[in-house]
Amino acid sequence: MTQFVPVTSCHDCGLLQQISHMPEDGAVKCCRCDATLRKRQRVEPAKSIEHTLALVITALVLLVISNVYPIIQVDAEGHEMAATLFGCVKYLFNNEMELLAGLVFLTTIGAPLIQLSGLLYILLPVNFNWIPPFAPQLYRLVRIITSWSMLEVLMLGILVSIVKLSALSTVVPSIALWTFALLMILIAAILSDLDTEMLWEQISPKIKPIDVQNIKQGIQLTNCHNCNLLCSVSAGHETCCPRCNAVVHLRKPNSLTRCTALVIAAAVLYIPANLLPVMVVTSLGKTEGDTIISGVIYLAKTGDMPLAIILFIASICVPTIKLIILTLLLMTVHFKSQWRPIERTRLYRLTEFIGRWSMVDIFVDTLMAALIQIQGLMVIEVGIGAVAFGAVVVLTMLAAMAFDPRLIWDNMEKVNE
Repeated sequence: MTQFVPVTSCHDCGLLQQISHMPEDGAVKCCRCDATLRKRQRVEPAKSIEHTLALVITALVLLVISNVYPIIQVDAEGHEMAATLFGCVKYLFNNEMELLAGLVFLTTIGAPLIQLSGLLYILLPVNFNWIPPFAPQLYRLVRIITSWSMLEVLMLGILVSIVKLSALSTVVPSIALWTFALLMILIAAILSDLDTEMLWEQISPKIKPIDVQNIKQGIQLTNCHNCNLLCSVSAGHETCCPRCNAVVHLRKPNSLTRCTALVIAAAVLYIPANLLPVMVVTSLGKTEGDTIISGVIYLAKTGDMPLAIILFIASICVPTIKLIILTLLLMTVHFKSQWRPIERTRLYRLTEFIGRWSMVDIFVDTLMAALIQIQGLMVIEVGIGAVAFGAVVVLTMLAAMAFDPRLIWDNMEKVNE
């Protein structure tokens, strides 16, 4: 088991600092940018593993039920229809929207399945004091895929869909709706209760702590961005983390170039995403396309102002805010600005937090199209604008991941020198 290393490097500002006291139940924050460095809970390791394992097994059962049974059922003009989550993915695939189908599958089925099954593979043997093969590498994958699990966004999309569909038909929530709600709560509890540092110590080989006092010239210290282990890196080179085998760089390679390219691509696609219809409704031979903003206006006119505001924020405000913030961060780093580094770092964290919520409109359009397929009466299809909008969501999330917030503070340090 690895020993506790009292020295760490902040993953947001890069400051090397010593943790003089680690609370039994609480968090230690960076003294410069206020990022969370370490979190610990007042739970014994054995009990923490056992408790989390029970939650993971329950969540896996709920995930299976949620994908076997329909989410909602509708009765429109004597036609009874139901849709499962997998049926929504199948609908997109059959309508030659493979990329959108892959995105919906990843965020609602694939990512939660990998996340929960990976934790089960690790926690079940660890509960019996046995470390399974490739446990550190698999836990690394679990932590990466967690960013793409969006069940809470899916639940919001289902609620919006129910409101929209209730104006067209009789809507009956099915068993999968309730199991999805429970699954969302359980996954949130798992992420909250699991002490990641404790689990890394349980599954990783014995690693000798770095002696900070005897670092050779040309060697710098930084934390592994995946498992948070303090690693030594030669300037201009890369190394492998001895704990999770991830590649460790002093700074993310080509961060500004990659982030700029992704932001430009997202900005270009954001135009057709808002101008082209995300949903096409054919009723009694008349075809009408709905854009994102027209969907918001429809909800507002029908008296569902709270949902209209939520959809407006998630689908209009969030992508726009992300593009503005990322552009601002790129420009200030490029011109080596000293303007409010703490506030810029907090803006970066905001982009990481809000990015996933833009997917709500994709889930709404997919669910409604998969349900309403009454030939000769009403047919709803996913429009090409939804594909462009899905690309915008993915590109802005990747751009936020590509940006290295430590560059903000590197510029400050160079100017101060």
